[in-house]
Amino acid sequence: MAFTLRWGILSTGWIATKFSLDLLVNPSTRQVSDVAHRIVAVGSRSKDSAQKFVDNVWNEAGVKEGKEQVKLYGSYDELLADKDVDCIYIGTPHSHHYANAHAALSAGKNVLCEKSLVVNADQAKALIDLARSKNLFFMEAVWTRYQPFAYKLEEVLKSGKIGEVRGVQAELCVDFGPTAKKNPDHRLVNPVLAGGALLDLGPYPWTQLALVLLGEHEASTEPLLVPKVVSSMTKTTSGVDASVVAAIEFPQSDGRIVHGTLTTAQDRQTPHSRCSLIQGSLGYIEVAFPTYRPRSLTYYRWANEGDLGNPTVKPVESKTFEFEPRPGGIWGFAWEADEVARCIRDGKKESDRMPLRETLLMMQVFDEIRKQGNFTYPPELETLELK
Repeated sequence: MAFTLRWGILSTGWIATKFSLDLLVNPSTRQVSDVAHRIVAVGSRSKDSAQKFVDNVWNEAGVKEGKEQVKLYGSYDELLADKDVDCIYIGTPHSHHYANAHAALSAGKNVLCEKSLVVNADQAKALIDLARSKNLFFMEAVWTRYQPFAYKLEEVLKSGKIGEVRGVQAELCVDFGPTAKKNPDHRLVNPVLAGGALLDLGPYPWTQLALVLLGEHEASTEPLLVPKVVSSMTKTTSGVDASVVAAIEFPQSDGRIVHGTLTTAQDRQTPHSRCSLIQGSLGYIEVAFPTYRPRSLTYYRWANEGDLGNPTVKPVESKTFEFEPRPGGIWGFAWEADEVARCIRDGKKESDRMPLRETLLMMQVFDEIRKQGNFTYPPELETLELK
């Protein structure tokens, strides 16, 4: 019999809606039979808001089962006190993640928290330490790591088709200019809501760098070495980062240093043809946009290493792998939910595919990028103190 994870949804915004829709899709549609999901409670700022959220999600999903059994709460504290909830999903703006996750962990709940986990590395470390002290499962919700794309990318790299990885370029740029003009207080450009490209979009190109350059992913309390970073940042009129370009040095197990380039912006658009390029000694891989849910990857292999001195050399082998945008009707969040369910079922406190030390490393790198860009958020967002 499948293990069923009972979810409590904290927040009722867009991302929480899409995540919840995936929870309502029968796992068998994605060939999953060992775990299942049930939304047992929703917490919002009012009970009416929670009711509206449930109505919208169930109506959009086109299902009736389970709706009447969902408990509705007009506060987060009530949700966190519900003994029937196994895991809390946090989908608030990342300006609120630290307080929300701290409250959930303090209440003894396992937590899946949307990216970016928090605003800075100190907050990430504080939450990781709290989760470990409470012996609770804790994970940053980076859905790309669990998509079929990520597994296929690892398979192609391990096959040796492109040889030794020599460099990676990863990008996610989305032009939010029209949105910002219509609503200058929108979370994407509002410093009070930790707006800006780096924290909102940056985790996705970082994920593609990490999948390739951080080696074998594993849960461990041993910290990862913080790489050297050289970056440049431009800012919006509201003061948040409009675009970031960062060159990052990733030490490899064989002693080499491989450059990863991260580009993210909210004032221009990444071409649909390619969001990342992985260059190897024998070929290269192109990943098609969008960076958070790639449509395809293609590897190209040169004839042999001796041909690479010829600037006109052409690949002699290539293969494209395409990925359904919404297999079985899911948005793509279901795979990370399945991972959470398996981890909690098996008594694991973190995921090997999204280990906490990699979450901490990303925040440390992002802190350095913001430092070099002379960019800080309001003190109340950067602090460890809770109201």
